[in-house]
Amino acid sequence: MLFISIFLGGGSGALARFILVNQINKLIPSQIAYGTISVNIIGALLIGMIYYLILSKFNINENIKIFITVGFLGGFTTFSSFNLEFFKLLESGNFTNALIYAVLTFAGTILSFYFGFNLMKVIT
Repeated sequence: MLFISIFLGGGSGALARFILVNQINKLIPSQIAYGTISVNIIGALLIGMIYYLILSKFNINENIKIFITVGFLGGFTTFSSFNLEFFKLLESGNFTNALIYAVLTFAGTILSFYFGFNLMKVIT
């Protein structure tokens, strides 16, 4: 059952990522992949919130935890895509955009996780 939870969560997370990335990139056309940055930040926020809730508020079935964290959020966040997009920016000589992309991604995801974790402390 564990593998099925990961499989189903990963597929649904990847589909959600694909849809959201494409919509954001249509709204904000740029050489910087704002769609990928957005899903990584949103994913970090969600995992911070969920991690807090799992640790301190709810006794959730292990398969559901794995479905959400490893499966859905693992499929939703895109650090493999980040590496490819970062490399493409470097390869094309867009060093400034590559730096902006990296800083926004790393700072945004770290801050979002912290915010999500502490938000759950306050509201639960």
